[in-house]
Amino acid sequence: MFWGGEAGHGDYFWPLYGWVDDWWGIRQGIARLKIVRLLIVRDLSKMDAYDFENSVGFLVNNTAKSFQKILDMELRKKVGVTIGQWRVVVALVRENGLTQTEIAEKVGIEGATLVPLIDKMEHEGLLKRKPDLRDRRVNRIYLTSKADSLWKSMMACALNIRRISTKGISENELQDTMQTLRKISGNLAEYLPLDAVVALQKKTGGD
Repeated sequence: MFWGGEAGHGDYFWPLYGWVDDWWGIRQGIARLKIVRLLIVRDLSKMDAYDFENSVGFLVNNTAKSFQKILDMELRKKVGVTIGQWRVVVALVRENGLTQTEIAEKVGIEGATLVPLIDKMEHEGLLKRKPDLRDRRVNRIYLTSKADSLWKSMMACALNIRRISTKGISENELQDTMQTLRKISGNLAEYLPLDAVVALQKKTGGD
């Protein structure tokens, strides 16, 4: 399998993980931007001159939605999985054998939504539940050999969307954009604690 504890596993894919790290990092920044956007819109609701569609929060959020929609379409068409399933797989590739609660925290999906998703993935042979060796009341979730065989195709879809989305953008421009987004995310993190972001996500069901 491409994950696991033995040296050498996953070496082929390590160059691809940087983009996955960026994906998760930006998701946290987007979550914070959503909250700040709500606050700004509330405070500026009486200001007719506010150019909402050209605000940073709107553009980032709109771009993220496009990313998710297109990646979901690509994964369904070429691999037969949804973007929600892909998020679970990515979390388990990074750390196989997580509990359901740990997966929910990492992918930002509520337990009530995650349970049927994991049930479906187990039924399709992508996941397998195993009792925790130290606490048999807890199930740990592992990727199967079938998920292993699909991982390369999933990453190919993700990288294809990256290629499409960055068409006509130089590497320097892309790096500048990523650096700017990280700064924005950092500024928002100082303004609004992450636990407040998580609480709002659970309340609104946002991504």
